[in-house]
Amino acid sequence: MAKAGRKGRYETHVQPRLNEIKKWIQTMNEKQIAKRLGISEYTFNRYKGKYEDLQRALLDGTEELKETLKDTLKKKATGYYYTETTTTQRREGNNVIVTVEKRERYAQPDTGAIHLLLKNIDPNWRNDDATTLELKKRQTEIAEKKAEAAEW
Repeated sequence: MAKAGRKGRYETHVQPRLNEIKKWIQTMNEKQIAKRLGISEYTFNRYKGKYEDLQRALLDGTEELKETLKDTLKKKATGYYYTETTTTQRREGNNVIVTVEKRERYAQPDTGAIHLLLKNIDPNWRNDDATTLELKKRQTEIAEKKAEAAEW
């Protein structure tokens, strides 16, 4: 038989916002989430133990953040192209001329990110001077090619 009476705070304050909670866990701690939901931290912790859909939302949000961070680290380790936009304004009489300039740039591989990835994915890898020297050479070559392409 269905429970009579008004809905509990889980049904009114938490359950309708599970998708938001999934995003919030990526940038907030649980105390902040509880406050945003209008419930106490104690109540939030009780709900975590009681409601599987809340546990799933928190876990999924955390996993999404981990994947995003891994992808960002890989991108930083391998180098990437990005578009840089510069907006300038100048006056000509009573008119304001706005100029938007877009340039494609290359972010060089970061040796710190490379080291961290290799250290975590290759148990045989060790950071010796020869490896570091080779990475720095490659980074210098990329910088030279970039400078030539931009016709400095």
